[in-house]
Amino acid sequence: MDNITVLTIADRIACFHSLKPFLFCKTGVKFTFTCSPEFCLKKDKNKVLVMMRQFIKPDRVDLDLMRALRKKYGRIAFFHDDAGGGIPRLEVLPYTDLFYCKAAFKDREIYKRPLYGKELYSDYYHRKYGVQDPGWTDRPVIRDVRDLDKLRISWNIGIGDFPRGKTRQRAGYMAARYFGIPAVKPFYRKNAEFHPEANKEIFDAHCRIGLISRPSINFQRSLILDTVKNDRAFITGMVGQAAFNKEIKNSKITVSPFGWGELCLRDFEAVQNGSLLLKPDMSHIETWPDVFIPEETYVPFDWDAKTLVEKTHFYLENVTERKRIAGNAYAAYCSALKNLDERFNTIITEILS
Repeated sequence: MDNITVLTIADRIACFHSLKPFLFCKTGVKFTFTCSPEFCLKKDKNKVLVMMRQFIKPDRVDLDLMRALRKKYGRIAFFHDDAGGGIPRLEVLPYTDLFYCKAAFKDREIYKRPLYGKELYSDYYHRKYGVQDPGWTDRPVIRDVRDLDKLRISWNIGIGDFPRGKTRQRAGYMAARYFGIPAVKPFYRKNAEFHPEANKEIFDAHCRIGLISRPSINFQRSLILDTVKNDRAFITGMVGQAAFNKEIKNSKITVSPFGWGELCLRDFEAVQNGSLLLKPDMSHIETWPDVFIPEETYVPFDWDAKTLVEKTHFYLENVTERKRIAGNAYAAYCSALKNLDERFNTIITEILS
């Protein structure tokens, strides 16, 4: 049996989304989970290392550690775990064999140039509207074109544990921190099922959007809220998690802006509940599961939110078309989940090869 060490952190995203295939998918590989780089360097006997969600907290790459790990392991696969197409930790690429992303730019040439605020859309708002981030510094870019060949798409947050339950998930990742990553498994929802046909369509357009501290990332969210503030079709403001889940479950349309990356949990919460997903244009992004096919599985609007209100009212009035797109999205999502084991095993095979 092949053995792979998984160096990870134990937070909510890692435990309930990113690591799910390692915990539940059937494979002939034995995984050793650790949150300790020291264990990897001094005690680990395995020759293959997966790095999951590293250098995010804090947001700083330890190049000395990467050099030491490169000397220790025969194969290193780095799972970049940000939610967007931007890759702020590109400096790890020379020390890895494979580099997996939740999402990546379809045009890989973008990684050769700096982006303000680390994402394509934050760069857009900076250039067009002059949005500034206090204390911002440039991120690395790809200088060796051979490193582009290491980039792969793994899976995004859509494969994770839904619907969200903050208390349950907090208890789960705390258990993982104290007793080891596999201790989170009992905290996953058992046989969670979604029934889009149960959507009572009580609400027109769900638009409860929280704001983000970084101006260039937050700008789109503020723009959307300003655009819809006088339209009664949109429900805005903040509510607790239970109320949020119930509202999306009964909304005709869900507006899902970009956050720290293009991908958001509510993208998949909308799809699971038969709510039509309206989202800023995603045509620049490659990801999996892919529920971002324009006018087929979601409805895009422009990054300046000029078409948001018009498109919302169009699909509120055109019920058949709204349900067709929402139904397509749910079918595409379910199909992807059925293929998760196969996709995971293909990735593991590539890492080991």
